[in-house]
Amino acid sequence: MDTPQAARQLTRRLTDRPTEAAFMKILQITLGIIAFLILVTQTIRQGYLIWLHPRGSVLDKYEQPLRDNISKAQSLDDLLRMYDEAHKNVEGAKADKSTPAVPPSEKYETEPYKSERTLADAIRSWEAKAREIRELRFYWACGVLLLVMGVMCYRKLNRWLGLTFLIAGFCQLIYRTSPTFFGADTTEFDRLLAHKFAFSLGSLLLLAFVVRSGGVFADSRED
Repeated sequence: MDTPQAARQLTRRLTDRPTEAAFMKILQITLGIIAFLILVTQTIRQGYLIWLHPRGSVLDKYEQPLRDNISKAQSLDDLLRMYDEAHKNVEGAKADKSTPAVPPSEKYETEPYKSERTLADAIRSWEAKAREIRELRFYWACGVLLLVMGVMCYRKLNRWLGLTFLIAGFCQLIYRTSPTFFGADTTEFDRLLAHKFAFSLGSLLLLAFVVRSGGVFADSRED
């Protein structure tokens, strides 16, 4: 094999190797597709939980009206007022010597202990969902800040550093807007679902903007 032919083959092999830009393009497309799949899926799931998921049961008519009052409570103060009344009933039952003794294993299956425990669980659930809403707002804002930093770094400093910030930002948005499957039937739980649906939809729009502005899915093939 003569020297010019060997040089041409070496040049062809080097030219055929994927460049750094090609590797980045493949990585961006892969991550973009994964992020789209996750956000679209969880946005649909949250919409289902808000508008289509059945809340009632055929056994509801046999339940005490306490659960209806819990679901209709508009604030934590409403639940606290109901709990205060239930707690007074419990204290009255304890002070009443004529009340038959209840075995510890059956204590919370009889009134008024059952109502007190149900209301206490509802209050704890309300407080947990309220904390989750605050965390969602804070960490989603942090995710947006990371995206802004990522776009600026990608365009003006270093593309890999910018891509790192973008990945961190979208991971934050996706994790914090992941669906909530369990919770008491309270107004605060509905507010959490509404927040997650809105922020998940916002995350999807941000992803579409970044992908479109960066030309991630642009087809560079020549006809």
